[in-house]
Amino acid sequence: MQAKIKKLLTEPSVGDGNFKPRKKKEPLTAGRVGTYAVLLFYAVWILAPFFIILVTSFTTNAEYGDATGYIWWPKDFSLEGYERLFVSDPYMVDGMPSLLRGFLNTMWITLIPLVSGLLQSLLVAYCYWQEKFPFKNSLFMFTITLMFIPLSAFGFVGYMFYQNLGWTEGFAAYLPLIVPGLFASAGTVFFLRPYLDGISGEIIEAAKIDGMNFWQIFFTIVLPLSKPALIAQFIFGFVGGYNNYASALMYLGNESETMWTLQLTLQKLITYMSTSPNGDYNFQCASSLMAMIPLIIVYLGCQKFFIEGISFGGGKE
Repeated sequence: MQAKIKKLLTEPSVGDGNFKPRKKKEPLTAGRVGTYAVLLFYAVWILAPFFIILVTSFTTNAEYGDATGYIWWPKDFSLEGYERLFVSDPYMVDGMPSLLRGFLNTMWITLIPLVSGLLQSLLVAYCYWQEKFPFKNSLFMFTITLMFIPLSAFGFVGYMFYQNLGWTEGFAAYLPLIVPGLFASAGTVFFLRPYLDGISGEIIEAAKIDGMNFWQIFFTIVLPLSKPALIAQFIFGFVGGYNNYASALMYLGNESETMWTLQLTLQKLITYMSTSPNGDYNFQCASSLMAMIPLIIVYLGCQKFFIEGISFGGGKE
């Protein structure tokens, strides 16, 4: 029976990335050429600002001050902006650049609730999928209804609640940013349940016949098969947590700068440098570029699974 489960888990399917159907070469028509031209123009339009940021980060302030328009290519490449970012940072503490300190704070504040929330959301979706209990459909509809509540409108009420708990001062100010995300998310459960519906029921039945309990099935079968969907949700959650500025400002804005997240630190750096006589544009662009690199790395590294998780369900019957 274990051999049967292993075979079902390793069989190529549409959702696991091993199924590669043959593609016929379609003739090049005027419509396809027009589509490619529009997509190319859109790509250039989207990437042009990133190119300008990259070039400006390697341009000296003197050259930028003398320019009358955009500098598409610097005369002499300079690391002036990066030197100020990593060596002459005005908010450096104990030899650590403030941007790096903010990045490390953002990582643990984001990843701890994100990983916990994804696992619990998958567990809830699995229970809705396989388990039988009273009012299951009604509870699922109630869970979906929670998605329509604009939680941002309760920001001030939430702050008052956490203030009464003593979670708005000192190290406890991190808790409002972490604790709510430790639990299952209605939106993630809504996304994962249809994905689990596509997993072959033969695998679960074979596992139960073989004597596997609830947790063994969850961790050895459901979790590995849900990898594309989890990675897709991980990217959404990571981008949201990484770019979270309003909540961080609300709870950490009055705390020590050593507790600040990346977005708070980046905003203060750019505001500080924008008041200097020469603008320090290379410093501003270098800071912004360094802040964007982790998101680019995460997307490029998870792109394959991200597309699978959005496009397909699980294994097929």
